[in-house]
Amino acid sequence: MKKKVILFWMIFGSMACLRVLISMHEAAPDIGTCLKQSVTGQGIISGDPSNTDAGQVLVVDTTRLDPSCATGISIRIKTKLYPKFHYGDFVDFSGKLSAPFNFKSGTGRTFDYQGYLAKDDIFYEIKSGTVSLVSNDSAGIKSVTGFSDLVTTNLFKIKRGFVNNLNKVLGEPHSALAAGLVVGEKSALGKDLLNDFRTVGLIHIVVLSGFNITVVADAMRRLLSRLPRVWGIIIGGVGMVLFCILVGGGATVLRSCFMASIGLIGNLIRRDYNVARALMFAGLLMLIQNPTILLHDPSFQLSFLATLGLIILASPIEKLLWFIPERFEMRGIFAATISTQIFVSPFILYMMGQLSLIGVFANILVLPFIPVTMLAVFLTGSLGFISAFVSIYASQFFGWIAHLLLSYELLIVENFAKIPFASITFPQFSFWWVVGFYLVFTIGYMLLKFYFNASSKFFSTTDQFILAKKSST
Repeated sequence: MKKKVILFWMIFGSMACLRVLISMHEAAPDIGTCLKQSVTGQGIISGDPSNTDAGQVLVVDTTRLDPSCATGISIRIKTKLYPKFHYGDFVDFSGKLSAPFNFKSGTGRTFDYQGYLAKDDIFYEIKSGTVSLVSNDSAGIKSVTGFSDLVTTNLFKIKRGFVNNLNKVLGEPHSALAAGLVVGEKSALGKDLLNDFRTVGLIHIVVLSGFNITVVADAMRRLLSRLPRVWGIIIGGVGMVLFCILVGGGATVLRSCFMASIGLIGNLIRRDYNVARALMFAGLLMLIQNPTILLHDPSFQLSFLATLGLIILASPIEKLLWFIPERFEMRGIFAATISTQIFVSPFILYMMGQLSLIGVFANILVLPFIPVTMLAVFLTGSLGFISAFVSIYASQFFGWIAHLLLSYELLIVENFAKIPFASITFPQFSFWWVVGFYLVFTIGYMLLKFYFNASSKFFSTTDQFILAKKSST
């Protein structure tokens, strides 16, 4: 390996490690006597609000907090479902301020809820708050102050309109699944249906995983393929960034968008794309930007492991599955599903204690239909923005197709979730078992790779010797 390449990885690796070490010593901001007290305040909603069965969840960047407390902190507020609030709204709020606490799941595992919120700089919450909108003019402020805020505000408006169009045409729960597939809006699915998706190992299609992002990126590539190369790359890159903002920019989305951007840059400067290096570089960039995700963001951890499993295991497993037909990419889906299941299962068992036994079969039956479903959903929601005539007829036509596909996918999920022993639960165990698995896997993989490389060199040398001997005689 060239010295410049080694130096490059050392610099970025050192920066990421330093950022992680520093983040471990950062403490929550002190709010004095306000903790566990009723407070009132004002602030700006800094993220796209999410809906639950019980109401709305807002993240508010405070500009005032009474009695006199620290300002400039972010507070997670749960409030009633109506009136609806949006990104950039300036609001009054009141409620009892508390620090989040960790809780145990049904399998006895403790979820680090404090760390999960802290990764987004949220250290306090109001579990039942009263929120009201304040006129920006009367408050004397501008909630949308820059170009990036303006872009984000308009993208979230488009997202809300898109989801509303789906609700009008598809109805529940089909519209909820459709919104989850295309824009990652999973909160409307409801707790029971989300549990069914987890049981059958299909939760990744609802939370906008790397698979969904790949479908979007591939669709954009095909759409822009007829443009001049440079313009296609630039427009594709801008489109991926806007899509990342539109869907909320979670860890899985950021990782996929980073990797796609690296591929586009490589194509622009005519360099080969190495997916393993792209994954490592994307991971380092994300840790430099927000080091707390390494220990406190399950989405980042699982997304990184799943992608690494695909890179390492998918190709060898696909060769072993030679008896499965390649039609409809069946062999590739089998290989991808098995490879990710093998690689993420130890971590999922440690973190959740539950493992789907039918995940491979459910993925095989559903994943081939996801790209066409996403296309039908996209057309259904997008055509609703045009004229009333188009909205009624064209949107409903594609909505009928989307409804048919979504019904099939929901049927698979609901029926597979009813199968006895569809998933198994493991008792809690030490994290060192997980470390041991990946350590043994790494050693075994390196030894096999060394063995096959040595074997190929040996047979290559032998063939050359035989050819040389034949030619000499």
